[in-house]
Amino acid sequence: MKKTAIYVRQSADRADSVSLETQEALCRQDTAPDEPVTVYSDRGYSGRSTERPALRQMLRDAERGEIGRILVYKLDRISRNLADFTGLLRIFGRNGIAFTSHTEHFETDTPMGQAMQSLLMVFAQLERETISGRVRDAAFARAKSGFDPGGPAPFGFCKVPALLLGRHTQMLSPDEHAGAVRDAFASYLTAEGSLRRISEGWNRAGIRTARGGLWSSGTLRRVLRNPVYARADGSVYAYLSKKGAALCVPEPIPQGRGVTLYADRRICLSRFTDLHGAYAVCALHEGLIEPEIWLACQKKLDAHRHRRTAGSGRKTWLSGVIFCKACGSAMTAVQGRSAVYLVCSGKKRGICAGAGTVWRADAAEALVGEVLSARLREIAACGGALRHTGDGTRQLREELDAGLLHRERLIGQLTACSEAEIAVLTEAAARIAARCDALRRQLDAAETVQPAALPPWEALDAAARRTAAQIMLHGVFASGETLYAVLR
Repeated sequence: MKKTAIYVRQSADRADSVSLETQEALCRQDTAPDEPVTVYSDRGYSGRSTERPALRQMLRDAERGEIGRILVYKLDRISRNLADFTGLLRIFGRNGIAFTSHTEHFETDTPMGQAMQSLLMVFAQLERETISGRVRDAAFARAKSGFDPGGPAPFGFCKVPALLLGRHTQMLSPDEHAGAVRDAFASYLTAEGSLRRISEGWNRAGIRTARGGLWSSGTLRRVLRNPVYARADGSVYAYLSKKGAALCVPEPIPQGRGVTLYADRRICLSRFTDLHGAYAVCALHEGLIEPEIWLACQKKLDAHRHRRTAGSGRKTWLSGVIFCKACGSAMTAVQGRSAVYLVCSGKKRGICAGAGTVWRADAAEALVGEVLSARLREIAACGGALRHTGDGTRQLREELDAGLLHRERLIGQLTACSEAEIAVLTEAAARIAARCDALRRQLDAAETVQPAALPPWEALDAAARRTAAQIMLHGVFASGETLYAVLR
């Protein structure tokens, strides 16, 4: 004999919510005394997805033919998503399972009953999205006022209790890794400093990320980009505003405090390079890094950014050089059913109007390839040369950038020095300038490719085409119908 399954769910224990025990008791009123019943209970799970342990177990039992009827207190207990609810009804129908609700009384076997179910689920989904919006808006307002937005503490900090406007919240406090963070910012500005060297040094020292993983250039870059570490002043806030962030800062600006970036979770802040839609909030904690050092690191990171490429390039050699003309975001390669597509990444972040730009990768490669092939023929015909920045010159370029930053910092200190210190700083700046000139000469020699070394476009493989595109193009800008290739 098949059993009746009672499914109960409660996402949060509030005074106005119906408890799991009450839901079960009300559902049992619709069962016979001798009817075999199994209760499947999910406490603390939202109805917006079906990834709930008790629900998954009930579905497994249903597929094995053990359940004849499923009973819920209310339709939104099993799902608040219309698509998920429709999928569950298909599973129930496929296995001959009757589905009933204690609160909503109608026949689910008739077309009218099924239509009523779908209509009720539309309103359940609307209620879920409305509640989510209210919760998001309340958290957003709290964060803009300086309250802790939640989530784990950034690397180098821990959270401690605090009071703000007479209300309890949390603030950041340096932990045992704060010194390593200070050293990383200082090391990155030296001539030998690079993201790879610093991250490898941390891994050898046994320092792990906030999630317990190994460091990479990407994870370390996010640390150096994060303004939460800066002892922010007006120049830091001006930089963040230039990146697109809206400022939530009292007047006068508190000196020495860090900055919390807060945005709707649908907007990605992982790279801290496009802050449109984000708020830069003056935090309660003291920053770790002086503003001039933090800004110098941003300048070096910005200088290197145009040489980094987005994506691995496995799907298309256009990765890293093609952008959406409407919003300027990189086009991301996405594997479709029958082809690879280039999709505007600004759509995901909510900054691209409409549906965003989409191109088939093979079509875009063919069009851009024609432009680059013609360009190679022109260079070979006129005896010209190409300049490129490859792996062999990257270290020279990083040393040159670091030297130029160091020289600028020394020159900036001249106005506040004694006469003897001025002489020392001037001599040091001259030595750095001479070294930078020598590095420029080495780069000029290393980055030149003579025409004889240029093979025809048709003979290049995907990796070589990607390199050629990075050498010859400022970028490719895609609209809905046209590609604009901007040559160097």
